[in-house]
Amino acid sequence: MGSSRRAFITQAVSGVLALLGIGFLVPAARLFIPANARDRGLVFFPLIPEDDIPMAGIKKAELVYEVAGSERKSRVFIITSPEGPVVLSAVCSHLGCLVNYHRDKQEFVCPCHGGRYDRSGRNIAGPPPAPLTRFPLKIEKGMVMVGIKV
Repeated sequence: MGSSRRAFITQAVSGVLALLGIGFLVPAARLFIPANARDRGLVFFPLIPEDDIPMAGIKKAELVYEVAGSERKSRVFIITSPEGPVVLSAVCSHLGCLVNYHRDKQEFVCPCHGGRYDRSGRNIAGPPPAPLTRFPLKIEKGMVMVGIKV
């Protein structure tokens, strides 16, 4: 009789401790997610007029937007592709240098460490660990609007 009672108490205490652990674990996990990442939503900002989208090729532009009262700027490339216009960030995924487009090679090249990307933004050589960031875009009231998580 004593061993079954002991087993019951052990299981009950273990169950209560497991529930308490889960109760503490869920809120604690939120501490490891930055507050700005939890509350970020996609907001669209104007980039260029729709008429300025290149018919063929690539155009460099500067995206100016405001987040939490401060103005931010980001260099981007507008690329005409078979699917329609695409907006890529000009920031290299390796260390954040600004890439340039070389028409003769038809690729983006990072001047810092020689990272190279094709026209779609995929990394093809060098140290970059990921492709160039592709921004969501929509055309609204004659303007190309670029989506930024704020």
